[in-house]
Amino acid sequence: MQVMETFERVPFLRALSPADRELLAPYAELRTMTRTEALWSEGQPSGEFAFVVRGRMKMVKAAHSGRQTILEMGAPGDLLCANAVCGYLPYCCSGVCMEEGTEIVILPRRDVLALVERSPMAARAFIREVTGRGVSMCQRVEELAGVKVEQRIAMLILRLADRAGVPLQDGAIRVPIPLSRQDVADLCGTTIETAIRVMSGLRKKGVVKNAARGFVVDNREALEAIVNKEAAAAAH
Repeated sequence: MQVMETFERVPFLRALSPADRELLAPYAELRTMTRTEALWSEGQPSGEFAFVVRGRMKMVKAAHSGRQTILEMGAPGDLLCANAVCGYLPYCCSGVCMEEGTEIVILPRRDVLALVERSPMAARAFIREVTGRGVSMCQRVEELAGVKVEQRIAMLILRLADRAGVPLQDGAIRVPIPLSRQDVADLCGTTIETAIRVMSGLRKKGVVKNAARGFVVDNREALEAIVNKEAAAAAH
């Protein structure tokens, strides 16, 4: 894939003027990753902005106990871990590839920030991108703060359906994101055994079902009822 073609797949880069894209293109590095490969590790110095072109990445935080929590997932077009790069800070998490053949475009911090400083168009696009990441992280905090694991998992499934879901003719929603049970556990701050139990219960109730390279939401209303019921219980 050519550099300019990858730029068209990333909202921030696509929003730049043709002249600005031409200025950045020589500094762009395209990288194809394998599943479980790390783009960076927690504590490593940051210095480059990374955007997902194809596939998915996960931002993983390890606790002292060894348990891992997935802070966020990066989908096509997303800017990864911008706060560390903008703040000249070490990475607070590890960036790990979730899908074989995931493609990333990497740009040096120096060149991106220089462009943002001199181009109002680039500055606006960059602010939109970083703000969007912040909103997404707030949603993750809400998910992890759920009283029960079932609520956290229901909130996660709804968010993925809203973000990446493909409506089907029968009213169901196909979510083309391959998540292992361990991924679900790490995303929801629970054990794999609990994640398996909750997901099995949702399948038996006809709420979700497995599908090739992802899953299908058959009953969105049931997921919303789980979230609203638990939210009401927490309020009392």
